[in-house]
Amino acid sequence: MPASSIIGEADLHALVDGELDAERRRKVEDHLLAHPGDAALVEGWRRQNAALRAAFEPAALEMLPLSLKDAATRTHAPQQGPIETGAIHWGRPGASRPSQRLDEIRASRRRQAALSTVLTLLAGAAVAGLAALVFAGRNEAPRPPVSAVLTQSYAGRASLTYATYASDARPVEIEVSRKGELVAWLAERVGFSRPPNLAGLGLRLIGGRVLPGVAAPAGLLIYERANGARLGLYFERAEAAGAPLAPRAAQGVTAIEWRAGGFAFVLVGPLAQEEMQAAAESAATAIAAAPDEKR
Repeated sequence: MPASSIIGEADLHALVDGELDAERRRKVEDHLLAHPGDAALVEGWRRQNAALRAAFEPAALEMLPLSLKDAATRTHAPQQGPIETGAIHWGRPGASRPSQRLDEIRASRRRQAALSTVLTLLAGAAVAGLAALVFAGRNEAPRPPVSAVLTQSYAGRASLTYATYASDARPVEIEVSRKGELVAWLAERVGFSRPPNLAGLGLRLIGGRVLPGVAAPAGLLIYERANGARLGLYFERAEAAGAPLAPRAAQGVTAIEWRAGGFAFVLVGPLAQEEMQAAAESAATAIAAAPDEKR
């Protein structure tokens, strides 16, 4: 391939600076069509030149002060000629262009072009991200209140609480041997302190604990059969709307929910649905028959 047909970086600079003849310009432009990387580099240099012109052209068009015009027309004494050293005229500025200096200029322009491209991309990404956040905020559906999410199922929360504590080696915080303390604690923290007596169904109260509820603390009482099967009576404050004693079974555990005295009660356990239904009815009857507490 003839050396004249090889397109180098010097040709790219000359194209940007308008220093190529028509034939060489055509060859360089054909080269850019086949080499997108070089085309992007040239475009970056052109943008830099346009930015410089926009910034400094108004100053270049200003009228020169008279003092500068006079200085330009003054005659100066002839200076000593350049020192000749071989073929390179070291004393004549511009007579030669050392290759090292040319490489530095090219590298500097390349870095400037890359920096300009990166800054442009970052600015575009920032604007796009901000726009996405604004439009997402405008189109976002209103979120339901926290209480609406948490109160969707008392039975679900009771089942989760039962699964957490019922099989634990220490399922309660205060045992029934300290019943007076347990009752006072539930009355103070939860507002309910009438543990129903389910001994007639073979269920012995072993104690209870206080739990986080939706808007106030909730309580959990643990009952145990002689064979070790445990039931949990979960309760927390709720609206007084009535709910049927309908069993809900999931993963071998049945939960039955009802409302009374401003509380939601849920009995949870692994017994058959008929036995769980009988235990829930007995607990509901005992709670309704007990005297109202001062709240």
